[in-house]
Amino acid sequence: MIDLHTHILPGIDDGPQDWDQSLALARALSDAGVTEVAATSHIKPPIWPNTQEGLAGLRAELATKLEEEEIDLIIHPGGEHWWCGAVLDELAQGLGQPYGQGKAFLVEIQPNDDPPLFEERLYALQRSGYKPVLAHVERYRIFDGRKGRQRLRNLVERGIAAQVNLAILGRGFGWARGGNAKKFLLDGLIAIVCGDCHSAQDVPAAYGKGLEQLRALGGDYAVDRLLRRNPASLLAGKEVDPWAPV
Repeated sequence: MIDLHTHILPGIDDGPQDWDQSLALARALSDAGVTEVAATSHIKPPIWPNTQEGLAGLRAELATKLEEEEIDLIIHPGGEHWWCGAVLDELAQGLGQPYGQGKAFLVEIQPNDDPPLFEERLYALQRSGYKPVLAHVERYRIFDGRKGRQRLRNLVERGIAAQVNLAILGRGFGWARGGNAKKFLLDGLIAIVCGDCHSAQDVPAAYGKGLEQLRALGGDYAVDRLLRRNPASLLAGKEVDPWAPV
């Protein structure tokens, strides 16, 4: 499996604070069956002003430590870009951190916000050749309810990719965020599912009950599409289609 949303690099955001914690997370993911991850550290100035150069250095150091510890996990470039003018401008100038070698990138918004010109700025990035991927869409109030789901559908139909978190998918329909995650999935709006793991302790909820719920909802085909084929395509800079129930 390929997880395109992890906070595995140490000391630069709210993920692991040192190499021991980073390697513990890597080992837990590998033991859960994950073979590749994107290191999507927050890019959120001024709190976490991470850059391509700094992230690349940490990824290289992590890869060396993984080899020394005999942890079988491949690390790909990535970043979780905060929705603000400065970060969006850097993305448009090629200064963000896309996935792999392509032009797909992960972006998040404040859960309660309805950002001005949200769709317009996403489409402008598309016209510049980028592929926006919306992180954990189940969190965002703008996608709540029937009108919200239609708003998300409009974005997906225009080529924006949507992601949900596995651990949230494992929660019941009665909890709003878990209900949204399942509804979005069953509506055929989701291109990838991810762990969004910040520590080794996050892995069981994602790759235990969360993965179990994904398989219950969509079978092995959904797991293959959302955790293997689509993530591989995004890393390679290719288009993806959401999984939808047959």
